[in-house]
Amino acid sequence: MVKEKLKRIVCLFIILITICTVLGGCKKETMQKGVFVTKWDNYYEGKNIQFYYEIDKDTNLQQLKNDYKLNDVVKDSKDDFEKALNLMKWVHSKMKYSKGSISTKEDALSILKEAKNSTLSDKDFAIVYSQCAASIGIYARRGEFRVKNSQRDGKDSYYKVCEIWSDKYNKWIMLDVVNNCYMESGGKPLSAVEILNLGLESINTMGVKDVKKYIKKIKQYFYSYTIEIDNNIYGTPKSNSFITYSNDKDLPEIRIEGNLIRPTIFVKNDNLFKKCPRVSYENDNSDQMATLIFSKKKLDSNEKSEDIVLNGAVFKDSGMILGYYISIDGKPWIEVSRFFTFTLNEGNNNIRLSKDKKDIIREVTIEYRK
Repeated sequence: MVKEKLKRIVCLFIILITICTVLGGCKKETMQKGVFVTKWDNYYEGKNIQFYYEIDKDTNLQQLKNDYKLNDVVKDSKDDFEKALNLMKWVHSKMKYSKGSISTKEDALSILKEAKNSTLSDKDFAIVYSQCAASIGIYARRGEFRVKNSQRDGKDSYYKVCEIWSDKYNKWIMLDVVNNCYMESGGKPLSAVEILNLGLESINTMGVKDVKKYIKKIKQYFYSYTIEIDNNIYGTPKSNSFITYSNDKDLPEIRIEGNLIRPTIFVKNDNLFKKCPRVSYENDNSDQMATLIFSKKKLDSNEKSEDIVLNGAVFKDSGMILGYYISIDGKPWIEVSRFFTFTLNEGNNNIRLSKDKKDIIREVTIEYRK
């Protein structure tokens, strides 16, 4: 009897070990596939980029403000920051959160209609808040915190928040609309990049009952922070590019989203994230160096499904430049008028940029693991 019981315990132990090994192996295999940066001499170091924001004069935003009486929501606010907090409290009360929710709507008016009968994602919360804020004259932008090794889409790979510009504090301030909270240090509310630099444990979280539980839940996302250059939802897009900041020493990560690789400018300083939206942009031609930017090209009928074809371009002083030279994997320089296209080979892919086919301005190496 004892021997039989011992045998069952041993068999169960072996089965558990086998399952853990298989699952661990699958996870490791998944992490080994994708697009990985192994060299990135391509960080943008300037501050000459024009950002675009939604304005309250837009007819859709006017409708949003009037339909939901948003001026009444913030009428008793003492200053712009208190106005932003009261608005956040209102949005939070109108929507129910579920990370796994997938909404097909992309604007606040449509999302708020859905909110009556369904749960919504952090992306939906960010869209609704940013457009509500813009409708009452507050500059707002949507931001995204991202986990490390965020290779492909997944419900746990990113977390959306908002930032508002406060004239009172003369800075951007991050708001976690889903949790109806913000963070501060020394009595001053913090921006997303400030939170990333200081660390969640060394600052105060305002509006959350169980701070330890909250930090444990969101800490995984605080590896990098991304904002859009064009924050408009309505109208003709003025830019499809993003800015990503990380204070970590690791190389940047190129994230595959479905079939897309977003054109992203990677930075190691936070100057761009501090720019006041009230200051009119003037191109001062201050960029010292051109910078490479990549996005994923849609596959043609003759290309294989596992192929990753990248479009490349070069920008400087907030615009794409014409006339430069590109060398792929050490091959002879190719003159490019505006854009160039290449397919990632399995293994390392080296891309170099030059203005004269002699001096290398930028160089990156991207490894593709099929």
